[in-house]
Amino acid sequence: MMVIYACFSGTHAGVIAAALHLGWLTPAHLPGWRQLKKLPHFDAPEGQGGLRYLGRDSAGTAVYTAAVGHDGEAARRAAVTFLSIMGRKQGEIVWVDVSRRVSLLWRLGGFCRRYPYLAAPGRWLLCGSLRRDYPTIVFLVKEAMRQVTGAPEA
Repeated sequence: MMVIYACFSGTHAGVIAAALHLGWLTPAHLPGWRQLKKLPHFDAPEGQGGLRYLGRDSAGTAVYTAAVGHDGEAARRAAVTFLSIMGRKQGEIVWVDVSRRVSLLWRLGGFCRRYPYLAAPGRWLLCGSLRRDYPTIVFLVKEAMRQVTGAPEA
């Protein structure tokens, strides 16, 4: 099995979701900026596309992040098609588009972080919206983990 957490640049919401999945962050504790910056690929300038492997969870599920830009659905179809060509069955892949579930302020903050002269306001927007959006990301990760294990909905 594999879980892919997708977001616009693959460096913010997707990385946080993957870190939650892998147990690097705890659902009950809102992480600070310094803690987030220690995560692999978080807020990294190379996040302009691509699929990145972050690790395996305790059940052996491979966890990835994906940068999908403005068209997450097209990126999902492309990734699933490519992975099926590589021998993966569609049911083995759980795709979670995190960017569609975070707030507009989060998305604006992520956009600003790409430009040096807007980095400070972008950080402020991301930190501020994290308080609002973290529970949503936690919920999405729990749903993805439920899909992986095949557990019934709670």
